[in-house]
Amino acid sequence: MNKPLFKKSAIAIALTVAFSQHAIAQQAAEEPKLQRVEITGSSIKRTDSETSASVQVMTRDDIERTGEHTVLGLLNAASSISTSISSAGASSGSFATGSSGVSMRGLGKVSTLVLVNGRRISPYGLSDGAQENFTNLDAIATEAIERIEILKDGASAIYGSDAVAGVINIILRKDFEGGKVQVNYEATDGFQDRRNRSASAIYGYGDIDKQGFNTYITFEGYKRDGYTTGELRNRYPDWYRQTPGHSTWDAKSTFSPTGNYFLSSTNIVAAPGCPPDQVDPADKLCKFDTLPYTGQTTNNKRYAAVSNTHFKIGEKIDANFEITTAGATNDYIVAPLSASNGGTTTATNIWYNAIAGKMVGPFTYPKLPVGNNGNPYSFPVEYRARLMDTGNGFNFNRTESDQTRVMLALTGTLGNYDWKSAAGYMTSSATKSTRAVSAKGYTDAIVSNSYKFGQQNDPALLNTMFPIRTTAGKSNISFIDATVSGEVMQLPAGPLSIAVGTDLRRESYEMKSSDNVLNGELVGVFGLQVKDTVSHYAVFSEATIPVIKRVEMSAALRADKTSGAEAHISPKVGLKINATDSLVLRGTASGGFRAPNIVESGNGLGRSSVANSVIDPRRCPIASELNNLVQNSKTATATDKLLSNTYRNNDCLASLPSFVNSNKDLKPETSRSYTLGMVFEPIKNWTLAIDYYNIERKDEIGTRTVGDVLKNEAALPAGQLLRVDNTATDNEFISLVKKYAPATTTNFQGIGKLGLVYNPYVNSGKTRASGFDFDMSGRIKITNVGDLKIKLDGTYLLNYQSFLVADNAYGMNNAGNYTGGGRLATKLRTSLKTGKFDQGVTLNYNGGYSLNSDDTPDFCVTNKVAPENMAACGRVRAYTTVDYNLAYTGIKNVKLSLYINNLLNQDTPVNYRDTFSPLFRTFGATAAYSF
Repeated sequence: MNKPLFKKSAIAIALTVAFSQHAIAQQAAEEPKLQRVEITGSSIKRTDSETSASVQVMTRDDIERTGEHTVLGLLNAASSISTSISSAGASSGSFATGSSGVSMRGLGKVSTLVLVNGRRISPYGLSDGAQENFTNLDAIATEAIERIEILKDGASAIYGSDAVAGVINIILRKDFEGGKVQVNYEATDGFQDRRNRSASAIYGYGDIDKQGFNTYITFEGYKRDGYTTGELRNRYPDWYRQTPGHSTWDAKSTFSPTGNYFLSSTNIVAAPGCPPDQVDPADKLCKFDTLPYTGQTTNNKRYAAVSNTHFKIGEKIDANFEITTAGATNDYIVAPLSASNGGTTTATNIWYNAIAGKMVGPFTYPKLPVGNNGNPYSFPVEYRARLMDTGNGFNFNRTESDQTRVMLALTGTLGNYDWKSAAGYMTSSATKSTRAVSAKGYTDAIVSNSYKFGQQNDPALLNTMFPIRTTAGKSNISFIDATVSGEVMQLPAGPLSIAVGTDLRRESYEMKSSDNVLNGELVGVFGLQVKDTVSHYAVFSEATIPVIKRVEMSAALRADKTSGAEAHISPKVGLKINATDSLVLRGTASGGFRAPNIVESGNGLGRSSVANSVIDPRRCPIASELNNLVQNSKTATATDKLLSNTYRNNDCLASLPSFVNSNKDLKPETSRSYTLGMVFEPIKNWTLAIDYYNIERKDEIGTRTVGDVLKNEAALPAGQLLRVDNTATDNEFISLVKKYAPATTTNFQGIGKLGLVYNPYVNSGKTRASGFDFDMSGRIKITNVGDLKIKLDGTYLLNYQSFLVADNAYGMNNAGNYTGGGRLATKLRTSLKTGKFDQGVTLNYNGGYSLNSDDTPDFCVTNKVAPENMAACGRVRAYTTVDYNLAYTGIKNVKLSLYINNLLNQDTPVNYRDTFSPLFRTFGATAAYSF
């Protein structure tokens, strides 16, 4: 049962930001006394919803208007929030597959604290990048959400670690009476393979006021179909071929079921027996279309459930016993494996043996020896073949996860004071499984002629060649907290209110790669092993001080101590001035921090990993120049263009192995931030708010960015960066180029290929960001029609800079550049309710940006983009999409809803740097029955 919170007034409307203000400032004429409530960002209950910091609220009505059925989708409805990782499209090679997380201010998901009912939930079982612990949004049931509050300010003084960029508080339903069943379906215009559907049910019983209790349970299931590049190929635009490295994005692979013999880069011969429909008429090679096996999104199945019992203990204690649980399975669509794992027998591979503490390699895949069943020659040969007996489910990539929290929360009064306390236990686990090449197993099978090409081989042999590898992680946290708040004395301008509290947590975390990875048995696979337990202790205090009439100061101070580390103090002060009845001025200044997590500072063998899409500043310009000679040749075949792109991408979209150790001497990341803003109601029912923010984060924990390390290679300590001899592959590339440009003298000048970088965790980075958040909302009553509501939510990025260790200075302002993205993002929402119909339109604006960044200050020039394409390459244009929603409630107990996203079918802007990702027009429908 939901009770109204506030009396409606002009200032109450002005004080809630961006979403449906009237929803938390409802009419309560029947209550002579205003009820005090707690707002995200403060521990002190108050009757005024406004604090000195900006809080954006998304109500249940706002949630249903979006048509979204995932928490990630809901949060992306706020312009200040961006996706950091998505279970739908995360790379299959990433550590934290199967999860979704968000970021604020561009500072990453580890600096954005996500709470559920004001308290943390256990982080996802797999740390992203084998470093970042974060909240997996997929584990939260959307149907159980009552509202979402977004604090656009640092709040470590209230919540402790991680609340650097802001706080997202997802508040679940406290009471629910009756039942509701809902089904949802979403499809894509002209692309039936891209779809999702979900179903949910909630049932609650009991009246907290009459019976002293209310209990409800909700369950929801969600399924999303994955799709491949092959199913998407007709949506790829012509301009994509002009972008660096993508001219042959849809070219068929020479790693085909029948195969081809790679005698040299200028002499590739099809193996006998190739089916006619697989023979390329241009070069007579046997080709295989991999696009139907190249997954763009995962097949996803997940569930989430919430059980909440709200009950009274005596007259003064309010209790909530909550159980939340969720589980998910994400399957990537993958192709059958290839000989040499799709590589060559001349390229070298380097990785790490964490158990022995040493580098493995250089390793090269074996050629087929003389006498091998796949080798018709009298000399060893490289055979490029697709091993079709590793398809049909043998090769796979799957992540399974589950998460649970059990919590008892109590609130009450003691004299004139409010108190609250909670205790609970939460756990999260995830396991990622896939196959990889065994260096010994694969080599032995090829050299001994045990593997028979073109046949169905013994599964036991295949398992030896391509064993399963896993990465498993688990987090367990137990906690207890307590807070007391209330008015302690009366000042001339009003009551002085304070809050004091404590927060105790015991956290254990383990993440471990399978033994075959840690022992360095699998080619090019990097692993992790960390296991530790830490305790967190905190005490905090907060006060709201009425300085003079219409002026209120807030102050907070928190001390956090993690076992094995020094204590950290986080302060915050705020000021709110009711300048007039229609104008509120506000501002804050605060210090924040993020404590090193167990992966970064705990016990273990450390982690090895690989950085992808690395631009080698010494070799990429040379590789691009050579590649252009092939791409621009009118006589070059598609196969040779594809091969040339592959050679080029080895240096311009390179993979660089690294090894990282945890560091117990790490300091916390710290931040200082301040905000300054106003809320203005020029006329009744219309409000405007604007807030300036400025954040600087320092002592950032991490490895130096690869681009920063490579920027001043000559100054690196000996042994930190290893290059490996690549002469054989370089000669193949140059031979291919001379086939079309025989006079060229361009070469790699003896510069080796990137091999391995030792890059330990350190406190070194800094980031600063500043900009404006703004919103406007209003309501117009149209006679004989209904109420028209208008809301504008936006953010403008003034500055975004990262500190470059190699330069000992901040880099370029990335606001409006590739790293920071567009400066301006807005969402303009309108809604009109007429009788049984409720409809709305949303305009989503995304600003344009250039493709330059700190590691590539002039992207188009570095990548040798053709002069005629420079204008298109220079900037990604701004674009706007339009969404429409319609709800009908004319049938008793039934609500029918329709959603059309990207109504006008806006196309994807030209982007010369990223892999193409299309914009879709989608249609969604929801049917709900309440009883």
